[in-house]
Amino acid sequence: MNKLSPIVVFLIIILIIGVTAFGVYLLQVYVPDTIKTSSSGSDSSKAATRCEEVVKASLRDATKAKFSSQKVSTQGKNRYQITGNVDGPNVSGIMVRGNYNCIFNFNTKSFDLLSLEGDVDIWKPLKK
Repeated sequence: MNKLSPIVVFLIIILIIGVTAFGVYLLQVYVPDTIKTSSSGSDSSKAATRCEEVVKASLRDATKAKFSSQKVSTQGKNRYQITGNVDGPNVSGIMVRGNYNCIFNFNTKSFDLLSLEGDVDIWKPLKK
């Protein structure tokens, strides 16, 4: 069986890295930033809206979710912490309260859901 020379292997690796980098570039240029375009208003209200979206995605039944006591605090330039309560049905359909804590950074477009607390039945089971 013929072995590939180290130069050919090196060139294949460089080609794969180049194609991957080009793909990332295309995604950054041509995929719209939904956080900036999906809602109007201040950055703090956009961060609060994004937090609610992520919390809803974590609920068993987001259609009945009711948010309350939401607080948005600035954690530095373009960084917001959002905390609040959400009432949603558990497995039995009984409305129970959960708490959430999110941090959103507009500079890096990163979003960290720090905690979801409360009745475990309100949240979707974690996938392993």
